[in-house]
Amino acid sequence: MQFIYPNILFGLLAVLIPIAIHLFNFRKYKKIYFSNVRLLSQFQLRTRKQSQLLHYLVLATRIFTIIFLVLAFAQPYIPSDRKINFGKVNAVSVFIDNSFSMETSGDEGRLIDEARNKAIRIATAFDADDRFQLLTNDFEGRHQRFVSRDEFIQSVREIAVSPAVRTLSEIDSRQRDLFYRQRASFAIAYIISDFQQSTLLRKVPDSTSGYSSYLIPVQGKQTGNLYIDTCWFENPVLRINQIADLRIRIRNNSENDVQKIPVRLVINGSQRAVAAVDIPAEGSAMVNLSFSNPDAGVFKAVAEINDYPVTFDDNYYFTFKVSEHIPVLAVNQNEAYNKYLVPVFGLDSILHLDNISDRQIDYSSLPSYRLIILNNLKTIPSGAVQELGRYIKQGGNLLIFPSLSSKPADLNMLLSEPGSDLYREIDSAQSKISSLNTNHPVLRDVFEKNTLKENNIDLPTILKHFGIQQSSGGKSETLISLDNGDPLLTVFPSGNGKVYLSAIPLSDQAGNFPRHAIFVPVMLNIAFQSEDIQPFMYYTSGNRGINAGTIRPEGERVFKIRNENGDYEFIPEFRSIDGRSFIYVNDQIEKAGFYYIMDGDNQVGTLAFNINRKESDLRTAGMEELQQLVAGIPGMELLETGKKDVGKIISEGNSGKKLWKWFIIAALLAIIAEVLLLRFFRKTYKTEG
Repeated sequence: MQFIYPNILFGLLAVLIPIAIHLFNFRKYKKIYFSNVRLLSQFQLRTRKQSQLLHYLVLATRIFTIIFLVLAFAQPYIPSDRKINFGKVNAVSVFIDNSFSMETSGDEGRLIDEARNKAIRIATAFDADDRFQLLTNDFEGRHQRFVSRDEFIQSVREIAVSPAVRTLSEIDSRQRDLFYRQRASFAIAYIISDFQQSTLLRKVPDSTSGYSSYLIPVQGKQTGNLYIDTCWFENPVLRINQIADLRIRIRNNSENDVQKIPVRLVINGSQRAVAAVDIPAEGSAMVNLSFSNPDAGVFKAVAEINDYPVTFDDNYYFTFKVSEHIPVLAVNQNEAYNKYLVPVFGLDSILHLDNISDRQIDYSSLPSYRLIILNNLKTIPSGAVQELGRYIKQGGNLLIFPSLSSKPADLNMLLSEPGSDLYREIDSAQSKISSLNTNHPVLRDVFEKNTLKENNIDLPTILKHFGIQQSSGGKSETLISLDNGDPLLTVFPSGNGKVYLSAIPLSDQAGNFPRHAIFVPVMLNIAFQSEDIQPFMYYTSGNRGINAGTIRPEGERVFKIRNENGDYEFIPEFRSIDGRSFIYVNDQIEKAGFYYIMDGDNQVGTLAFNINRKESDLRTAGMEELQQLVAGIPGMELLETGKKDVGKIISEGNSGKKLWKWFIIAALLAIIAEVLLLRFFRKTYKTEG
């Protein structure tokens, strides 16, 4: 047994007080002679030894009363294995998982409320002089310091759910850094969570050496969830009055099948499509919603389902662009060669083709085109090399059909960037197209499934072609290959744009590719893929940069991000990289919905944000899994509270089993014993008096 306040044991000297009182108040007996003893027969007789026994018993009860009280105030306890520094300041870090999964119901209400209560009970288990630090998934700046117990409890009560998620490894790293800065004599960490397998347990630390870390699980009643995972358009480009096919993937993370779940599509506040879907247990289903738009522009859309009580992932926000036309520029050496291009681009009204010669290039107009075709140019003007390079870096798309009289060195001046494909000398051997990359968007929907293999389609014949040396960095992709293994058409990313290289010109001298039926869909799809659509229709909260195209704030102004209601606004981080604008929200968006990019009072862009779907998988680790987890992490333990008070468990774990209450009870019993002794022997005192 040990004492928290051993100095109080000097109070045991107080037992000398009752001893001294009893010694000085012992009365000596003296003889009194009576002539007739019958007068004393009515009194109860006591011997001298019996009277002394009473005095000794009363003295003992008073001594024990003092001893028990002094021991109680000295805080006796049976020590545990944990070494708490009593009388010194200890550092206590408490992480509360405030992710959306903590909104589910548990035995004591919402899990987030249960976590708050446990955190408060943890704080009360330590001394008021200890320092406390609160941590949540948000990693807020105001939580990066140690505060008093009262401040800690107040901060705990203010915690709200958040879309942010952290792994156990990230939490451990943050707590370790905070303990290092605090330099406390003793450090201990607590992690209160439902311990989702898809988020918090996705990455765990190797150890928590240097401080003790305890996992405190809170268990919810619901583990199943239905949510919209993602969505995309089958159409490469959305056009006016054209049917658009939206594909929506819905997941069912539960043990039960669900049937006839309604899925709605709302565009600019109006419902435009609805469907019902059946989803198997622990599976997913695809829903196809079709609609058309009579107008061009950027539209706001929401895919919706109903799945109470977990509703944060029932809506999926996205934006899409309906194009009025796609501008294409063909720069020709000889206008006779554009006879293959004009008919192709005239097949679709959304494509607008401008034809010019290499001597008529207006460099200032290049950014207004989504695709530029260099057709049969013998050489590329030096001024065009620099401007076309800038055009590609800013997100433009370039397609090169070389001239048979071109020199590879002249063409490669434009392709000199490291990692680019390069032209080689002409190969005059006749060959034939042997394979098409149908996994690439340019050729994905050109043929029906297995048509190439089953029907043995007669593919174009190539009489002569330039060799193409593909980049070794894996950036390049072959779209069409010849039977000798040489590529006929390649594509590789450059800056924010793409460069397509053809090994042949649009000339009958090189083969019949421009006259073949396959030429038409290839050219159309290249043009459709060049459309300036948003890199993503939607975003999730995080630090990834958002490609905002070429927009820039006017003058000295800065961009602002504002929600639909206009009641929340912040200044994002802005960077300009290779002519492209990138916006970083840095976890400043906490609610899903639509947000506007504001340049002063002007709206220059629309963004759709969704909550990270990692949180939608509500499956958590059970006690056995957590036991196995902590068994492999030195310094980490699992604190199973069950129905017990977590504060009491931690208090006993910190200081051992406290005994002061038992000594208080013993002191009260000693006082009661004294009262009983004096009551039963009162007459004896009178007789002896």
